[in-house]
Amino acid sequence: MNKKACSTIDLSARRSARMGIKMKRKRYIWMLCFVFTLLFMGCSADKNSAEKDLQRLSLIEIYSSDGKLINSIEDVDTLYQFENLDYIDIPADTVSEQTELENRTGELSPLYTIISYKTPAAVYGSKTQEKLTEITVYDNSNIIKEQVAPENIKGVSIPEEYLSFYFTVSEEDKTFLLSLAAFDN
Repeated sequence: MNKKACSTIDLSARRSARMGIKMKRKRYIWMLCFVFTLLFMGCSADKNSAEKDLQRLSLIEIYSSDGKLINSIEDVDTLYQFENLDYIDIPADTVSEQTELENRTGELSPLYTIISYKTPAAVYGSKTQEKLTEITVYDNSNIIKEQVAPENIKGVSIPEEYLSFYFTVSEEDKTFLLSLAAFDN
């Protein structure tokens, strides 16, 4: 072979070697990115899933029928269980059922009032808790009254009478609600 042909082959071999090194570097960088991504995803998976699903619920206070504070709960697991109570069952004829349940509560005596609070949405500013709901648990009945706090409805003024809802809860949910008064942090 002549000298020019050898140098052309040698030049192309060097280019191939350089391309191979560049490809290895790119592969190495991509592998590093992949490993870091897995690492960061793993770290975020360690967070308590209940804490993520609370939707800013941060405190529950339980009051006796005479208005005396019985208990305050900030335990994440209990807040999660409270947040996920499944007592809302909307029937086809909501208005007549709500009226019937409201009339029946007139004969009942309130046992406890459970007030739930959420943390404000803004990171900066007021650190005070915002009232979310007020649940009245009645003695010897599975009927509860849930009052949504009017300040939760932003931009519109809605009378409190339209923010009151009545529900019949299961024995399991009623037992849980009653247990909140005796819960020990």
